[in-house]
Amino acid sequence: MLTEIRERATGWIAWIIVIIISIPFVLWGINEYFAGGASLNVVVVNGEEIDQQQYRTALEERRNIARRVMGSQFDADIVNSPEFRNAVIDDLINRRLLDQDAESAGYRVSDEQLAGFITTSPQFQQNGQFDAGLYQQQLISRGLTKAGYESYLRDEFVLQQMRDGLSNSAIVTKTDQQNLLALTQETRVFDHATLEPEIYLTDIEVSSEEIEAYYEENLERYESPEMIKIQYIQLSVEDLSKDVDISEEDVERFYESNKDLYKTAEQRTASHILITVSGDADDESVRAARERAAELAERARGGEDFAELAKAHSEDPGSAAMGGDLGLIERGLMVKPFEDALFSMREDEVSDPIKTRYGFHVIKLTGLESEKGKELDEVRDEIIEEEKQRVAEGLFVDRAETFRNLVFEQPESLDAVVEELDLELRETDWFSLDSGAGIADSGLVRETAFSDDVYVENLNSEVIELDLNTLVALRKLDSRPAAVKPLTDVQADIEESIRQEKARKKTAESGDQLLVELRDGADWDSIIADNQLTSKESIQTRLMANPDTSLIVAKEIFRAEPPGSAPTYGSVTVADGSYVLYRLKEVQSGDAGAADESTVEQIENSLARRRGVDYFASYQKGLRDSAKIEIFEENL
Repeated sequence: MLTEIRERATGWIAWIIVIIISIPFVLWGINEYFAGGASLNVVVVNGEEIDQQQYRTALEERRNIARRVMGSQFDADIVNSPEFRNAVIDDLINRRLLDQDAESAGYRVSDEQLAGFITTSPQFQQNGQFDAGLYQQQLISRGLTKAGYESYLRDEFVLQQMRDGLSNSAIVTKTDQQNLLALTQETRVFDHATLEPEIYLTDIEVSSEEIEAYYEENLERYESPEMIKIQYIQLSVEDLSKDVDISEEDVERFYESNKDLYKTAEQRTASHILITVSGDADDESVRAARERAAELAERARGGEDFAELAKAHSEDPGSAAMGGDLGLIERGLMVKPFEDALFSMREDEVSDPIKTRYGFHVIKLTGLESEKGKELDEVRDEIIEEEKQRVAEGLFVDRAETFRNLVFEQPESLDAVVEELDLELRETDWFSLDSGAGIADSGLVRETAFSDDVYVENLNSEVIELDLNTLVALRKLDSRPAAVKPLTDVQADIEESIRQEKARKKTAESGDQLLVELRDGADWDSIIADNQLTSKESIQTRLMANPDTSLIVAKEIFRAEPPGSAPTYGSVTVADGSYVLYRLKEVQSGDAGAADESTVEQIENSLARRRGVDYFASYQKGLRDSAKIEIFEENL
């Protein structure tokens, strides 16, 4: 295809191509192609826009999560499918609807709650204490700012408040609880015996005619698919970083220019008592709250235990139970009036009431940690890795355009790109469209390798963006067509398949005959003895595993009708072809009253969670049904 374009792109045909290419530049200006133009929306939710950049960021995050979770089982076809993209869009829409509803309902997260979460999070602690330097470094390593991360946390806390509000409103009646307890405690007593296919294998013969017929009827099973080997080149930040050398002078220069990154700001340990005041409270309510806070401050100064006062009187749900403890605090975590007061206090001092938008705070300064910084030796390795990554990212950006251009401009070979950018020309083993190893584990790579340009016309592929930091181009090295394996190669496998099928069929026929006899009144013990089977008695409780009974048999037992004047007979075939006969003798109703306290609590919590999830799902559906949503498929 590309070859034909190049061969014919001369004379008047070339001029037509030039004119067609020029039209967008004339209509929109050349700057659009280099500056990127205006951001495109992918969806509008009740008038609020979600643009292409937000969508692509969410899509890449979801793909990265899939890579981490699936590991070696990761399938690029799944994360590049329309279904995967639509799922990301649905999540973005649902989240925006929840955010909108939370805003209108007035859900809020206080600075104290946010600070309490951050300072008590283990990933930001060293030796059991919050480390502001570690906090800042971890955010930088993730490409986050403090403001951005804390805004994200607020959104997550609000969403959790909404979930909890709905989940906690789930009502579980005593009758619901008793019914489920009785059901889960039900016990069934039964005998069972197994017919194994192996007992029939020795008597089964397979003719050459059967083998040939099976082969002809199942040729597709014995077809080896089209296979390909490829050459490929890869430009990646990871590869580039391996060749980057960072001198000691560079390390020292970076350290001196960025010492603040490795400093732990002054931190103070504090506790507080909060007396809340609403924003629209009248003067009398404000005065009463201030007086109450002042009284508590005096009691603390008079010798009463501050933690006990906080537990008894503080109206901050996030810290009251912990005696008002807010942990380590640095500047920027609290609202300004609180922070100004805290950082002007002496150790063990108790403040006068401090007014913020949440109410009046009585603060006790319980500890001080001065500003301190890490020495160069402590952060040298970290600086080297960060600098190698930064330099490699710059090299990647500088070389990506050359990579793309040379792959396109010289489509008959990858040699020019290899020489120009000093890349390694690599090769794969054989792989098919459906599976491969190494780089061919990527469904996108396999699909590209079998495209017409590569597989048929022997041209370079288009440049593939495996992720944000990796570009790949490939071309065919060798290929072999699909072919049916000769009968001689698969004859033994076919014979074994036929023998197994016949054995399973014989097992089922024999089992069905015995079941008919049992249901017609035959004696269980006689049937067992006459057919040289082994009968076992089992007692199965619905929620308790039994080592004598497989899950599929247990499920069948609990589907069976309870026995009346005679036992209930039935059967189930398991995955290996074995045929299980059973005789259900007794059903013992569960005694809800006999359940221990732990089981009762588990049942109640299980019912509440299930209903809470249903409530939240219904709530989301209601938001979705009443929303005005416009999706721009062409921008996905």
